Amino acid sequence: MVHLSDLHFGAHRDELVESVLVDVAEQRPDLVVISGDWTQRARRAQFRRAQEFLAEVRGPVLTVVGNHDLPLFDLARRLVAPTRRYERYITPELTPVAVVPGVVGVGLATMPRWRWKSGRVSQRQADLVRDAWDDCAPGAWRLLVSHHPVLPAGLAGVLGRRRLVGACAGAGVAILLSGHTHVPSTGLVTLEATGVRRRALSVVAGTVTSTRTRGTPNAYAVLHLDARMEVGATLAVEVREPAGPGWATARVARFRYAADGVVVA
Repeated sequence: MVHLSDLHFGAHRDELVESVLVDVAEQRPDLVVISGDWTQRARRAQFRRAQEFLAEVRGPVLTVVGNHDLPLFDLARRLVAPTRRYERYITPELTPVAVVPGVVGVGLATMPRWRWKSGRVSQRQADLVRDAWDDCAPGAWRLLVSHHPVLPAGLAGVLGRRRLVGACAGAGVAILLSGHTHVPSTGLVTLEATGVRRRALSVVAGTVTSTRTRGTPNAYAVLHLDARMEVGATLAVEVREPAGPGWATARVARFRYAADGVVVA
């Protein structure tokens, strides 16, 4: 599985757009996750370029909307139809579900029209997450995709974070994928609800193609998962960065699945 984020078409590097498409194809992913910020300012030309990129991605795609995918200066459109262009050019699904062999992923739109940068999760969304895996095949990895990081809490402001964390704990979510910060990170977080305490893997992608790198290289992640989410299963996160005309592995973090969730291998 490949995890991309924060492409920011309109503030992107053309050479990285072309090279990452080649590199992603070479990974032969079962699923490509893109966790928002397709554009820099939600303009039509930027969305059309994003649409062209999406058409060249091979394999199933699960994507969510980011804060930059809502208009910033056109306040009327932001209030009336904030995600209309995203829905037209990328996908009409704002709460997408992807089912591929061994994985069930749920995407969540965490950017309300009335906030500028930070996110929010409603009670309705938390309830959806809690119930999303009711019919999930036994042994499938459960992953949640959002633009704003759910945890660690310091990475981004998300109103309603506690209700979402509780829903993830109750649903047995093992992997949280997000972007927004432009700084790649991989680590374990604790999901807690009444009577439940589990550990999950949080993967925050860097910006894969934009010029807004915030002191770190452009990057994307490749997740390697055993076929089933069961005790003893292994998972690894490979961070890939630009290297010459292509991309190369910068580091790998390894984990395994235990009775109380994900732990360091």
